[in-house]
Amino acid sequence: MRQRVSHAAGGEVRVTPGVMAAEYAVPGVLAAGDPLTIDEVRRRTGLTGRAVRAAVARLERRGLIGGVARPGQRQITPRGRMAWVTKGPRRSW
Repeated sequence: MRQRVSHAAGGEVRVTPGVMAAEYAVPGVLAAGDPLTIDEVRRRTGLTGRAVRAAVARLERRGLIGGVARPGQRQITPRGRMAWVTKGPRRSW
């Protein structure tokens, strides 16, 4: 079952059906700075490579992250950054 993750007041994590946790973690690390490879995202999030690749594919289809000039790297898109800023780390995507 897919789950949606969000943070409630006080920092506890609330899990709701809908979006996998990786779809929440990946934009968070990409929003922090430079483009990253899948392996770099995996290391920073602590997720499996499979979970990161699946989340990246879903987020790319939605236009929230995309590739850059260097092969294998991904970055958050302007649309993804706007979603991260408005929905942010405290709300679900």
